Amino acid sequence: MGERAKSKASNYGNRGMAFEGFLEYSNELYSKRDIAIIKKRPTPIKVIQMRGGRITDAVFEKKSSVDFDGIYRSRRLDFEAKDVEDLVRFDLSRVEDHQYEHLERSHRHGSLTFILVHFGRNRVTYLLPFTALRKYKRAAAGGGRKSISLDDFEIEGYEVRSGRVPVDYLAVVDKLWFSAET
Repeated sequence: MGERAKSKASNYGNRGMAFEGFLEYSNELYSKRDIAIIKKRPTPIKVIQMRGGRITDAVFEKKSSVDFDGIYRSRRLDFEAKDVEDLVRFDLSRVEDHQYEHLERSHRHGSLTFILVHFGRNRVTYLLPFTALRKYKRAAAGGGRKSISLDDFEIEGYEVRSGRVPVDYLAVVDKLWFSAET
């Protein structure tokens, strides 16, 4: 693989890192303020070689389930975070089968499940509840569109704004799942 191809591949793989960094910082602030405990799930790895107490070679053991999980207001949360460059749509294939299955199982067992989608070039983030994601995935499996338009996010999703933290998605969680209590 040439240098240019390597650069493109690493940029594609890391494009969500800035958004995930903001989420991790937001989660750290939620924790420091005793609002919630939400952690990024590590991708399981198998160590192949170590030198001087450092991992020098490793492989991914299996795919991780979703990016984040935790506890908020005595309820479990499971969610996936995606950063997209497209201005007008989110490709459903970005939610891999194992991630979707984890969200579906977690939802069935009472977890608050959703995806956060950050449209980087538009500088807007949406929370899409699992029930809406499921509707779009089922439609796609039946021959429908394989993406969710930005217009649909404006209808089915909920814009996440800055508030208590830079990416205050728990404000949306409050509105969706706890509004009767507040």
